[in-house]
Order: sequence, then C-alpha cells, then structure tokens
Amino acid sequence: MKPEDSRNILMLAAVEETDEGGIVLPLQDRHEASREAGAPLPAHPGRAREEAFLSARAAALLERLHGRLSDTAWLDPAAPAHPSRHPGLVLGLLFLAAVVGYLSNELGPEKRINILSFPLLGILAWSLLVYLREIWLFLSRRSPALFEKIFAGFARRTVPGAADDPTSRVLSEARRLFEKRWARLSAPATAARLKSLLHLAALVLAGSAIGGMYARGIANEYRAVWESTFISDSAQLRPLLQTVLGPAVAISGGELPSIKQLDAIRGADAPGENAARWIHWYALTIALFVLAPRAILALLWRFRAARLARSLPYREAAPRYYARLLATSSGSARRAVLVPYAFDPDKAIKTALVRRLEDEFGASVEADWRPPVRFGEEEDIALGESADGAEIVPLLSFAATPERETHLALHRTLSGLALTPVRFVLLETSAFDRKARDLPDASERRAAREEAWRRLFEGESVALILHPE
Repeated sequence: MKPEDSRNILMLAAVEETDEGGIVLPLQDRHEASREAGAPLPAHPGRAREEAFLSARAAALLERLHGRLSDTAWLDPAAPAHPSRHPGLVLGLLFLAAVVGYLSNELGPEKRINILSFPLLGILAWSLLVYLREIWLFLSRRSPALFEKIFAGFARRTVPGAADDPTSRVLSEARRLFEKRWARLSAPATAARLKSLLHLAALVLAGSAIGGMYARGIANEYRAVWESTFISDSAQLRPLLQTVLGPAVAISGGELPSIKQLDAIRGADAPGENAARWIHWYALTIALFVLAPRAILALLWRFRAARLARSLPYREAAPRYYARLLATSSGSARRAVLVPYAFDPDKAIKTALVRRLEDEFGASVEADWRPPVRFGEEEDIALGESADGAEIVPLLSFAATPERETHLALHRTLSGLALTPVRFVLLETSAFDRKARDLPDASERRAAREEAWRRLFEGESVALILHPE
C-alpha cells in the first residue's frame, strides 16, 4: 500500500472517531462512500481487498471534506505523504559534506605525513564501529531508536486551536489525533530515510577528502615518514600495515616496503620518501572500506524505508475502529430491537450505543428503537410482528439501582415475548460516570455497581454490555 493511502486512512479514522455525532461527516455520506468503495464486502475478503476498500473509502470521504470545508488543507487526499521531504535540503547537505571533505586537508600542512597518524586511519576506525552497529540493527531488525524518538516527538508540535463552532472543534481534535498517530507510525520509515541520507553524506565526505588529497598532491610534494611511541621497530610495524593496507596493495599490484625500507623512513628527522604510493594505497583502502560499504548501506536503508512506508501498521492505531468498520461493511446487517427502560437516550447516545453493539456483534446493526418503557409498565409491553427474527436488547441505565421487581422483570417479559432468547442487556453508563467522576472513590463505586448488575442477572443466560466501558 502506498504511504499516501495509509495516511488517508489514518486521517479519515481520526475524523470519524472524533465526529461521533456526524457533524462533519453525516452518517449518510459514510454509508454512500462505503457502497462506492465496494461494500458489502464478502465474509472473508482478504487483506488486499480490505485495504483497497479502506483506501477508496478514505479518498472519497476526504475529497468531500476537502472540497466542502475551508481550512482543511491537511485533509487533501492528493497531497504527498511526506511533505517535509525537500530535495533542496538534501542537496544542500551533500554539498556541505563535499566542501568539508575537500577542505579537510587530510595530508596536513607540513608536507610530511606520518603513515601511522594519517587522518584517514580515523575514518577507517570510525567506519568499522558504524558497520558493527549497522550489522546489529539489520540482524535484529531494529530501527534507529534515537531517530524514532525524535520524529515521534514531532507529534507534540502545535496544532491550531479550535474555534467556537462545532465543526472547527471536531476538525481541530481530529487533526491532533491524526498528527500524533502519523508521527508515531511513520517514525521508523522517516528514521530509515535519514540513515540512508547520513550514509550518503559520509560517502560524499570521504570521497571529497580523497579528491582534495590528490589535488594537493599534484601541487606539492609530500614525504612519507613514520614514528611511534608504542611501536619500537619496523618488524612490528609491517604486520599492522599489511592488515590495514594489504588489500589495497594487492589490488594495485604493488608491494609493501621491506623492513629495511621502513627503517629508512623512520623518525621525524628522516628524509622520508615520496608519499605518492602511500596516498594511492590509503585512497584505495578508503574506497574499499568506506565508499563501497557506505553506498551499500545507503541503498539498504533506502530500501528499508520504502518497505516500511508501504507497510505502515495503521490498524494498530485504532484496532476497534477498523474492526467495526470492516465488520459493518461485510455481509448483511443484523436487526436489533432496542427497548429503553425508564429513560430516553438522545440521538448522540443512540448512535454510540449502536456502534457498541456493532463492536459486540462484529457486524452492521440495523437498529429499531422502541419508545421507552415507563416505570411500572415492565409487564405491559408489546413488540409486534416487526420484531420477529430480530435481536431483542433491553437498554437500562447503569446509574439506576438494580432491582428484581423492575429491571429483571423487564428482561423476563421481553424473553417471554421474543421468538429467540434475549441474550444481551445493554447498560448505558455515562450518567453514572458524570456523577461519580469527581469523587475520590469513583472507580470503586463503579466496580461495586457493575457487580450489583451482574448479581441481578446471574441466574439468566445473558451477557451485559456496558457503554462507555
């Protein structure tokens, strides 16, 4: 899946989760977009079919929002997934690396180079540590954690505040939610792209340093000598040179100096020898152990970044949202007759309760809302033939004290009228939560009330569904 598709799906998810009441995206628009994207889906559509459905639905709905509302540039489904990628910035970094490498004067200002303190030896040592780290990252399939934390931290950047109207509030909250999720999920791919760029910059830096070295060598004669505090004679030096420069010497067809020749260039006062062959050997060594590996690592990280960008785990951000959306877009809807008792939920609560049932059933729910049953009329209920074959669901207020004479009586009356067993009781908890949220023992009160409801129905074959959970 293209990064733009994943980004669009995440944006739409943030809008739909924030817009429970359908202020920005009416439910009719959502259903139409689902049908245009291919709903109803088969019972087992497969991952590819699901992703195609989610992508087409997101593009259609975002296009409507982007064209209908102002100040929604961030919702443009045609925008690139990574607008922060600027080619000019990348070229500027590579140009800076080239300039620094060329001006680094690796040969030194004195026209005499110590073959043991050659600055390019530091590049080799540093590169070896980098390669060990990179091998560990690739074998363990880890991403650069520091870079991930930095990019994930971008989610904390300021998003424009909400205005007073409901539409702006919904869009502002949706944008905050999307930015947070997108920064976290895309951080591994962004970090991998940065790793690729850094390896490319290191390649340019080392290559430019070699170029500057040769440019200075043309205009000046450099002499090669050696001296060391820890290496006492040429017999100890030659194995070290063979280890570091051996591959380059073999490729060039040359031969390392003998012990006698090394003795002749030992010491700060020694006349030394023309440094041309040493420069060639070190340049070839850098090409073998810096330029080639850095190029390979830059490509590997680039490939990993592309793979991560194509497989963003967007469903991890809101698993219940995607499970419900796919379930309600597959097959035919389940009919449910909802019977409120002693309270009348508003439209927003009804919408949320239907979605809670869709989560529970794993399918779309066609809700038939009945007038609330008043207190004292628990045994005076008529469902009618329209309820035949539907799931009968009594809706009770969690804030009420559970009573056998009322709540359990209602359940038993509905069970006697229904053609199929009444298997679920829906408990609406928002009123209870509002009253208890400022109390120090709110969680204990809720747990006790939930246990009381469970005891009331413990002799019945029924499942209690709480919303909000």
